[in-house]
Amino acid sequence: MSKNDISKINIKGGLTMLEKQSLPSAPILIESIRSIGYSFETAIADLIDNSISANATKIEILVIPNDEPYIIIFDNGNGLDKRELEEAMRLGSKNPNDIRKENDLGRFGLGLKSASLSQCRDLTVVSKKNGILSAFSWNLDYVIEHNTWSILEYTNEEIMKLENIELFENVTNGTYVLLKKFDKIQASTLEINKTITEKMNSTIDHLSLVFHRYIEDGLSIYVNNRKIEARDPFLLKNKATQARRTQEIKIGESIITVKPYILPHYNKLTEEDLKKVGGKEDLRKNQGFYIYRNKRLIIWGTWFRLSRQDELTKLARIMVEIPNSLDDVWGIDIKKSTANIPDIIKKNLYSCIEEAIFTSKEVYKYRGRKENNSEKLNYVWDRIKTRDGYEYKINRNLPQIQLLCQNFDKKLLVEFERLLKNIENSFPTNTVYLDVADGKINNNVEITKEEIEELILAFEDSIDKCKELGLDIMEYYEQIIKTEPYCNDESLKELMEEKIKEYE
Repeated sequence: MSKNDISKINIKGGLTMLEKQSLPSAPILIESIRSIGYSFETAIADLIDNSISANATKIEILVIPNDEPYIIIFDNGNGLDKRELEEAMRLGSKNPNDIRKENDLGRFGLGLKSASLSQCRDLTVVSKKNGILSAFSWNLDYVIEHNTWSILEYTNEEIMKLENIELFENVTNGTYVLLKKFDKIQASTLEINKTITEKMNSTIDHLSLVFHRYIEDGLSIYVNNRKIEARDPFLLKNKATQARRTQEIKIGESIITVKPYILPHYNKLTEEDLKKVGGKEDLRKNQGFYIYRNKRLIIWGTWFRLSRQDELTKLARIMVEIPNSLDDVWGIDIKKSTANIPDIIKKNLYSCIEEAIFTSKEVYKYRGRKENNSEKLNYVWDRIKTRDGYEYKINRNLPQIQLLCQNFDKKLLVEFERLLKNIENSFPTNTVYLDVADGKINNNVEITKEEIEELILAFEDSIDKCKELGLDIMEYYEQIIKTEPYCNDESLKELMEEKIKEYE
């Protein structure tokens, strides 16, 4: 044992212990850190977190394609002086157990380095504070070659040679992150510029969702001068979105806020609304909890095994707001892309889930019908509760059916009843369910002019038949005007009112 292997002697539990330094290999460990599991989207989002924590109001992302493509993330935040920047570049620069400011989106002191180096081999950070520039770099090739935990400091002259450094010209404070040498992307494609562009397009969509509350509050994020618009998954600007009761759950001194929302039926969604919720095809997979940490979306589109995804519950969204003081309780990881609901609050969430699921199903259950049937409308199909659930029967009290039966003898009545039962027994329940859930059936289709004319002719024929049989015409009219489809179209009802006046 050499002298340099021994730091000091400790006495522990009555035992004499030798304390030795066991330093990790810089090349091996830093390559391991690169494999934490960041995607391109989550890596860029992690860098945006730093800008937000620095109180930036504007963030510019530049994606520059060339023989050696590079990406710059520039913000107008507080900036760092030389000492602060050097500390920020150190791996593990923060204790995850330290109490942090409420708006701090970091935790482990690794995000800047781990996120950047997961995508590239050369990370340079330039920061300006009170008009003074400083810059440091992590160059993985240098680390491997020299087997050292060393960052490289730029001189003022070298700083001015960096790509797009003119971004600092009009700001007193700000930070610039330069990513170069995208080795992992390079190894996976023959067209690196095209691949990076595609990844950034996907990242724009990711950022618009993850940071939508910050964007709504005034934060500007640009990608190559294109402003990112907020993508609100709750469609709060749509008047048909239903907000349910807010719950507050206390853990120690920290408060968790839970609020369910029910999206409108897809027939009430605009094209812009559908884009925000991921389109009709993604409605189902995006249902469930949306976990926010300091307004930053962490994880979404999951019930955490507290419920299951269902076609009729896909309109349910539950917003959960947690403070950064509960990161350890929720199991927030370095990438800020996973979380787990703590057992201590699961019981509190069940009532929220039940209410959200019930309301989501009600939207489908009563779609196309008035929930309050105080007018005693005559629906074509009756929903009948049975011991095993529900079944649907054709309403035998429809005035059209009653009038038709007046013309039948006993034999035809029997045959007609058989026909109705045949239709009922052949009702394609499963197919209709899937088509409605997938948005392939539109219950809001307006009645065409030709269809209105046909219905009016049918109404006139029915009135003539009532006269022929000696039936009360007004009584028949009062019944049929409350029957589908007549009761669903105001213009049709007005035409019927005009026609019935001719018979008074």
